[in-house]
Amino acid sequence: MNIPNPLSARDNDLSHIIEADRAHVWHHLLQHKALETTDPRIIVEGKGIRVWDAAGREYIDAVSGGVWTVNVGYGRESIANAVRDQLIKMNYFAQSAGSIPGSLFAEALLDKMPGLSRVYYANSGSEANEKVFKMVRQISARHHKGKKSKILYRDRDYHGTTLANLAACGQPERAALYGPLPEGFIQVPHCLEYRKQWDVEDYGRRAADAIEEVILREGADEIGLLCLEPITAGGGSSCLRQAIGSACRRSAGNTTSCSISTKSSAVSAAPAHGSAISTTACSPIS
Repeated sequence: MNIPNPLSARDNDLSHIIEADRAHVWHHLLQHKALETTDPRIIVEGKGIRVWDAAGREYIDAVSGGVWTVNVGYGRESIANAVRDQLIKMNYFAQSAGSIPGSLFAEALLDKMPGLSRVYYANSGSEANEKVFKMVRQISARHHKGKKSKILYRDRDYHGTTLANLAACGQPERAALYGPLPEGFIQVPHCLEYRKQWDVEDYGRRAADAIEEVILREGADEIGLLCLEPITAGGGSSCLRQAIGSACRRSAGNTTSCSISTKSSAVSAAPAHGSAISTTACSPIS
């Protein structure tokens, strides 16, 4: 498919933009030393899966906005028009009141998430996870006399870069310079069979049993949340094992409750029974 260069008919001088970026923008995931001798890359336009920089160079964006965020592609007029129409009609009102799109989206989202009843909107995945951690701690204080406050997280999983999310991060290199981190976050082994820790036939079952062992070690009545990525990305691609839920239910027994929280987007959701809190997708344990 022949897509024309969107800058080919332009004669804009972007030298000021380049210098302003070099002088004032603190970039994410970029070593700035190189910018002392080379120009920063300025992305100016996108269409479909392609983007163009200030020099007119065309790229296929294989990392979706640099950090896996533009999964719908660029230049989607139907989305832009819907956003424009909503901004004109009602651009923002705090969640102290309801809104038409907020109510309809919550309803549609929960249709795909059986067992959950409410949605709490947040601005990012990190913020959504922070909200979940706070809910777990609040429930611990109000209903369990400080019990069920510990949060389990899996080795190699990633959940965000705030201090609490770094405490729940299974990639210690990300958190190395930011301590001391909040307490009460406990690591469980990863389930990445490629770098296997056990020589067994059913690796998924063994990985789930390892989580159960941690729950039993810490005490099932101390655990409020198991925080997981369904597909570990930055820590090495690894899929969530189905055996995990059943192992957690066995160790939790019938007298306690916690929840499995997976990698979130900017939404937090609450289970209908109110005793377990998780993010966009979960399996409550009761």
